[in-house]
Amino acid sequence: PPPIPQDPTPGDVSRYEGAPATPRRIAAREPPRHPFMAPNGRSNLHNDGFQTDTNWIAGPLGRDMEVLSNAQFADCASVTFDSRGRIVTICVGLQGPELVMMDARTLDTLAVHPLPPRIPGTGSIFNDFAGGGYFYLDERDRAVAPTTTRHVFVVAVTESGFAMERDYDTSTAVPPGDKIISALPDWSGRIWFISTLGVVGTIEPNTGTVRSLDLKEDISNSFAVDDQGGVYIVTQKALYRFDAAPDGAPSVTWREEYQNSGVAKPGQVHAGSGTTPTVMERGRVAIADNADPMNVMVYRRGRDVSGSRVVCTQPVFERGASATDQSLIAAKNSIVVENNYGHGNPMSVNDGKTTTPGLERVDIVPGGRGCRKVWHSDEIAPSVV
Repeated sequence: PPPIPQDPTPGDVSRYEGAPATPRRIAAREPPRHPFMAPNGRSNLHNDGFQTDTNWIAGPLGRDMEVLSNAQFADCASVTFDSRGRIVTICVGLQGPELVMMDARTLDTLAVHPLPPRIPGTGSIFNDFAGGGYFYLDERDRAVAPTTTRHVFVVAVTESGFAMERDYDTSTAVPPGDKIISALPDWSGRIWFISTLGVVGTIEPNTGTVRSLDLKEDISNSFAVDDQGGVYIVTQKALYRFDAAPDGAPSVTWREEYQNSGVAKPGQVHAGSGTTPTVMERGRVAIADNADPMNVMVYRRGRDVSGSRVVCTQPVFERGASATDQSLIAAKNSIVVENNYGHGNPMSVNDGKTTTPGLERVDIVPGGRGCRKVWHSDEIAPSVV
């Protein structure tokens, strides 16, 4: 495959710095395997149905390092792996979204399946994930992908390429001018979808029946599902738990408003939470709000709770320089949050420019009686999950 172009005039950047690392293991409980998704770590952008962003395989330790790349000239954000170990991803570029299969070892492109093109004038290509940026691979090696035409495609990943298997039309629920941003199955196999203008809907896989509820609150990220039937969606105003009603329609179980500065900070898509909700152990769910400074918010996710639903509110980063448009990383009682204040597009880090650091870890204290900040890093990593 053609490699990603490198700086034609490299300076003093060495090819390798440091030494091989020794892993420092942590103990945590792996989220349950979703029965209607590919195995954890292989199914969607945030790794599992809980959206933990936590991998259960070893990362590179710096031994016998080799770098290979494949220049797609597009944003291939959601990377999944089929049962044969091949990469299945959707690459969104100027040419429009494409479903792409690659060899995971050589990065050769094995197959390409074009998806409906973007609709002109519907936002920046650098921060618009609607129409394929979020998709998932199901338990049968099928890519389930929202499209720019307000449909949800089910495309089988075959031995030799791709084959269209099902086309669900949601245009009766999502009006013209709106876009589906994400779709995920709940634990019963029902497909849920959300739109950028706040439509929450369900699709019965066998019949294709679509049921929906219009929140009239913008949504800019994906959502999470748990093994108790909960579906967690964050809008520009509040965090919701949904459950399916007896007829399969989306039903609001609870709603919690969060602090909001009302400002779309540099690096954010909307004036609201930039996080996909993260389901945690011990019945919790976490997001970041849009206060100034920003807070990590942890809630009790049960259908009914006694007392406050809020477990803790922990400020992170500095006033006037805190924002995130990335999902939180969660393992056991720990949360890692990144700062992408100032990261509006790839040009934000070109020609020696940088964004605002850094990374912070927040822990829920024993017994769930609040949170505390454990460490801060000045590492500048404006796109981390």
